[in-house]
Amino acid sequence: MRWGARLGMVAVVTALLLTPLLSPTLGYGGKKVPVSVTWIAPLKKEVKTVIISEKDVEVVKEMLQDAEASLKIISQSTNEEEKAKAMEVIENLIGKLKKLDLIPAGLPVRTILLNLFNPKFAFILPILSFGSGLSWIPLYPGEAFIGFMFRPILMQYFIFGYTGTLNVNLVPPRIEYWDMVGTHTLIVLGFVGVYIDFGKIGYGVPNLQFLFGEALFAGGIDWI
Repeated sequence: MRWGARLGMVAVVTALLLTPLLSPTLGYGGKKVPVSVTWIAPLKKEVKTVIISEKDVEVVKEMLQDAEASLKIISQSTNEEEKAKAMEVIENLIGKLKKLDLIPAGLPVRTILLNLFNPKFAFILPILSFGSGLSWIPLYPGEAFIGFMFRPILMQYFIFGYTGTLNVNLVPPRIEYWDMVGTHTLIVLGFVGVYIDFGKIGYGVPNLQFLFGEALFAGGIDWI
């Protein structure tokens, strides 16, 4: 066998051996992650599992952390330009979740966000909650609602977590925005919207929870 042919075969074999090692730098997204998604509409619900890459989960995690800072700006700042930029960050997060088929295209995202940060009286109030932790719906799955998920949703966040919603005060009558940051426990009743439970994807990557929509009641305990 000529030296040129031998070198050519060696190059092919070497390339095949190195392919698994080089793949992360060539766009490999890591192992696949099962994500449980529940879409709850006024008259129906849809439960499905979406398979996405480990890399996408990491991207979503980073976007959630950016969204946490943006929510603080929206709720505390009086600068309209700052609030507009912060709102854009949150909308980009929602857009990413839509692209991954985790949020239905028809969900009125901007309407819910505007209602969240412009308190007004309504039958059900907007809520946005996400973070690293665990969630549980008692006796779920099953027909747990008539028109919406009345059964409680319990979410426990550890270190990284954010919940923002509205609170009704009867005396004097008013609605206020309130939030919990970091380690906290959330209880939601009468929910309509999207509930996402990211599967555990390995060592060092905690579970991620995401809840976005409207609810009759939301409350909890802020542990920090």
